[in-house]
Amino acid sequence: MRIVLTGGDGFIGKHLCQRLHKRGYEIIVVDNNITSKEENYDLSNVTHYKEGIETFDLNKLDKVDVIYHMASIASPLVYKKDFNNVYLPNVKGTENMIELAKRDDAQLFYFSTSEVYGSLSPVDDLQNGIVENHESISHLLTERSIYSTSKKMGEELVNQYLIKGGKGVIFRLFNVYGPNMDTVNPGYGRVMPNFMTAINANDPVTIFGDGTQVRSFLWIDDLLDALELIQKEEDLPHVLNIGNAEPVSINDLAEIFFKLMNNNTGITYKTMDHDDPIWRKPNCARVEECIDWTPKVSLQEGLKILLNKF
Repeated sequence: MRIVLTGGDGFIGKHLCQRLHKRGYEIIVVDNNITSKEENYDLSNVTHYKEGIETFDLNKLDKVDVIYHMASIASPLVYKKDFNNVYLPNVKGTENMIELAKRDDAQLFYFSTSEVYGSLSPVDDLQNGIVENHESISHLLTERSIYSTSKKMGEELVNQYLIKGGKGVIFRLFNVYGPNMDTVNPGYGRVMPNFMTAINANDPVTIFGDGTQVRSFLWIDDLLDALELIQKEEDLPHVLNIGNAEPVSINDLAEIFFKLMNNNTGITYKTMDHDDPIWRKPNCARVEECIDWTPKVSLQEGLKILLNKF
């Protein structure tokens, strides 16, 4: 089986590449390495193209079976400086990957984000979590809106492809974490690398806002388990939330890091983006029913593993 990984040198891409390599698949990585490094060359059966996915020549590829389309900058620090870092891979790149999927009748898995749900009231459905048909309440024309807007456009393109008989799924991921996260591009929206780096340097951790905002974090291996099961299925919904419905406030997350690292360096609070959601917790009933999957690694367990590898 031949599998394409766009953005395959990124955090999730590297872990997915290693998992698929262990399964014996032939892997093709397409990544322009704007915020990533070429780290899969030491694996047999991995071919790497250092190119933008939006201009990648499909004629370079023999028939492929599966496309994992992950290419997109996730760091606000980077995409706020140049919107093309998210527009090009999520819109033009998605169009290109749809053409490849059509050409080869391949499965197309598009990696979207919980950001598409926008800003939600702190009391709306926090107990039940966000379901796939939840209303999207989004601020427009802000510094960060290009990311969620381009992801939404990518979803629309893939959804039209699926409506017309294409094979694949749109994944909305909720804060995936694990070893080898990007520590080169810190700043807003990179909470775990920021916390680890600051505490390790005996510096105060930075929290944007008052720290009461709630997030849910998914361990990388739990995501990979879900992807492996989904790849084997044929009849699936067009959109699936994938996350861990274990909420934690950012203040509490900082306290967990202080305790696990045995170093309370204090907190510095800075202004939060006005369109940053107050809470984000997935409802994963749909994916759990489709593939009989639930996350295995709790936040406490995952952080202990993460810090042992830091």
